[in-house]
Amino acid sequence: MADRYYWGKPKDVIKWYLRGTLYLSAQSRKSYIEKTGAEPGNLPRLLNLLENLDKIFDTVDTDSIAVLCLRYVELLSIAETTKRTGLSAYRITAKTGKVMKKAKEIIAKA
Repeated sequence: MADRYYWGKPKDVIKWYLRGTLYLSAQSRKSYIEKTGAEPGNLPRLLNLLENLDKIFDTVDTDSIAVLCLRYVELLSIAETTKRTGLSAYRITAKTGKVMKKAKEIIAKA
């Protein structure tokens, strides 16, 4: 029997949440650049991360993705996430930190 989550499959939820957030940020930056003629700034990095989002999540386990959903989709603090999952603050930080490290590596390549 498959696990069911009220917000959908964790992997899909966090990817679409991040995809939407990155897309809105990139569009806002593009609009600002067009209106003001400003330098691109972090736009190339945002677009690179957006293109490689699937690559980030290909090797992430379901538990880590569920923790990411709690932290970033439901906007729970580490203390609240600890209460809900029973994981220590260290484990929560480690699980989210691995994914963030991959994202930082991809951004650095831009």
